[in-house]
Amino acid sequence: MKRSALIEKEWVLHKPIEDFVLKEVRELASNRARGLIALFKQGCETAYIARYKESVHGGLSPEKIRKAKDAYLAAVHLNSKVDSTITAITGKLVGLDEKRAVTERLKACDDIEDVSDVTKEFAPGSRRTKANIARDLGLEVPALKILNGEFVDFSSLITREMKTVRDVEENMKALVADLINKDREVRKVALQIVKLQSKVRMTVTSKLTREVEKNIETEAVKKVLERYRDVIGWTRPAYRIMSHTVSALNRGSEEGVITWKVQFSSDDVKRMHPFQYKMVHTSMQNFFKKAYSYSIDTYFVPMLERGVKRFLTKSSEERSITVFGRNVEQLFSQKGVHSKYVIALDPGSIVKAAFLEPSGKVIDMDQFSFSFRGPTFDSRGIEILKNWGTQTMGKDIVVAVGNGSNTYGTQTAVSKMIQNEEFPKEIDVCFCVVPEHGASKYSCTDAAREEFGEDVDIKLISAVSIGRRLIDPMSEYVKIEPQHLGKGQYQLSINEKSLKGKLVDVVRDRVSLIGVDLNLASEALLRNICGLNSTTAAEIVKYRMQKGRFKSRGELKNVKGIGDVSFQQCSGFLTVSRPDELDQPAKKRFKTPDGEGGWSPLDTTTVHPDHYGIAMKLISKLNLTVEQIVSGTDVSFTNLTPEEEEIIKLLQDKPDLKPPPVMMKQVRALKDLRVYETFRGTVTNTTDFGVFVDIGVEKDGMVHISHYRKNDKQPITKSSNNKTEPKSNTFVNKNDPEADLENVPSVGDQVEVIIQAIIRGNKGDRISLMPKQAEPEPQCSSFASGNR
Repeated sequence: MKRSALIEKEWVLHKPIEDFVLKEVRELASNRARGLIALFKQGCETAYIARYKESVHGGLSPEKIRKAKDAYLAAVHLNSKVDSTITAITGKLVGLDEKRAVTERLKACDDIEDVSDVTKEFAPGSRRTKANIARDLGLEVPALKILNGEFVDFSSLITREMKTVRDVEENMKALVADLINKDREVRKVALQIVKLQSKVRMTVTSKLTREVEKNIETEAVKKVLERYRDVIGWTRPAYRIMSHTVSALNRGSEEGVITWKVQFSSDDVKRMHPFQYKMVHTSMQNFFKKAYSYSIDTYFVPMLERGVKRFLTKSSEERSITVFGRNVEQLFSQKGVHSKYVIALDPGSIVKAAFLEPSGKVIDMDQFSFSFRGPTFDSRGIEILKNWGTQTMGKDIVVAVGNGSNTYGTQTAVSKMIQNEEFPKEIDVCFCVVPEHGASKYSCTDAAREEFGEDVDIKLISAVSIGRRLIDPMSEYVKIEPQHLGKGQYQLSINEKSLKGKLVDVVRDRVSLIGVDLNLASEALLRNICGLNSTTAAEIVKYRMQKGRFKSRGELKNVKGIGDVSFQQCSGFLTVSRPDELDQPAKKRFKTPDGEGGWSPLDTTTVHPDHYGIAMKLISKLNLTVEQIVSGTDVSFTNLTPEEEEIIKLLQDKPDLKPPPVMMKQVRALKDLRVYETFRGTVTNTTDFGVFVDIGVEKDGMVHISHYRKNDKQPITKSSNNKTEPKSNTFVNKNDPEADLENVPSVGDQVEVIIQAIIRGNKGDRISLMPKQAEPEPQCSSFASGNR
């Protein structure tokens, strides 16, 4: 999507805008935050900033830049909201002092919830609080005098509405309590308590809605209840509750099964409260103690409880989006398998199958039955697969098996065919597991129907999608809406709009930073390139169809809708290989039809066209060619300027792609596993509680997240019988805060793991794994340990 420069309203908040960014991204210094904000205002996208503006951000990851941009956009929205709220509320207030007080409170707001609180208090028709009633009775000035250490004679305040000193005292107590709670220092301490969750406990109780109670005996409701039975009734310190637990508790609340709340002790809160030692007039001390306690119980504690719950929920949502985003990002970063024919299988009682050329072109599609007794395919299915095996002209085959329901049975059936030599002997056949999340969603899209036609069974299209995910992962995954890719932790509990928006940004960044060939990329890929959108992507494809291949990056400017800003943002992520015309000796340089500059060897690199002049002078200075530098020739950085060093870095920059899925020839059963055996597996998901690894059996094993925390790597040793065992003196602390994701393997990574335990249970067996120290990759194995 093309981003235009943002137009901000006049800044009215007390905090400068960079403070909001610095609060979220602590790695930034103030000057770098201001530099980033300037780029955001210009409409620059994350990928462009990450690659080409390192001098501004100092080497931040795309994820941190996205976080900074989210903070910037939230601050702009907050400022706009405060500005409009000031106009709306103060226009209806009469007193000048009250207008000023409300305006100051709004300008001091840190988030939208603070604005909402003020709005509820002063908006027309808002609930008449005791404090506001006291204000209307004219008690605010004497209340402020009490807080300033002066004496106030309550008897002098008796009126027709307040007939006794007792009436005055009760009204005054409510107003003083309210003023205490609105004090800026009190709010500041409250925010600190909310973030640290010191002295906070979280309690979970059962909560059965009328609908649940009515259906308590149904199997579906019993299953829901069973999911939360272990947490009902427990109390924990809030700061030790990890984000995935908060997400699960929110899901339980939505299902009407549980409720969870945050609890504070009034005594603990008083010890942290700024007014604990407030000095007031001697004659007002007894009254002040009552007002202070009333403020703690009525305002401060409930505010903290709401704040902590809101903070935990927000943090868990952000964490879920981060984990999900990283996992999705890794799917796009996997290398494709381009040298083999692909048989793709979408498992189930009816197996959907597709036979694809190495390019991804569909040769055939079909479906057949699966027999769970074998497990094996029916005779027709075996004949279809054997027949496809004869059509590869001697090229090898890889069978891509979707990881959905019955994936293990399908893998077993393929393994039997390989072991029984049902395929031609002259070709090598292996199989692997491919994520199938979202394949069925894509099958129903207009794009799928446009490619395959209205008459094709949409169930068969999902098999094609599975196969193409192995051949060209990024090109296929980009067709699926990111929220349907199914990786992460409790992401379905998150606001769908928020999740979708953030993941679209993740996808755009990843596609851009990997880069695509301008002459080969599909429209779906192009629309996810920084600076482009669906309209400009379609125009690029249309231009290719009408004019032929692009001869240079500069020719992009001829495409309708691509102006200077779009070209600046997108051109560095679109490569153009050497035109055929330049292979002819008579033609040294190709000119595009309108005279735009011709092809440059820099068009194949990540160097931005804006820097071609500097790059060519540098290459001449080094007496090297572009091809030599790109191939990794050692370049001395002596006497190079920072800008020249950045050019060298861009010339040698290559996307960090992960290897394809593990190729296997045989599966193993869970019953055959032994404790302390070593496997090479593929990470299928990462969460804040564990890393799930496919080691080629019926289900994934899990490595507890504690194994990946800094300084908590569990050491490995050899026992007397030469089996690999963990040392007993592990230093893992399972109550640590969130794990550091830098040490956690990503989706698609191939990892060495050791079986720590096989846990039998009523809900099925579980495989507990632990990481093995890195060793050289073995070259061959017939089992699903993943060694080639």
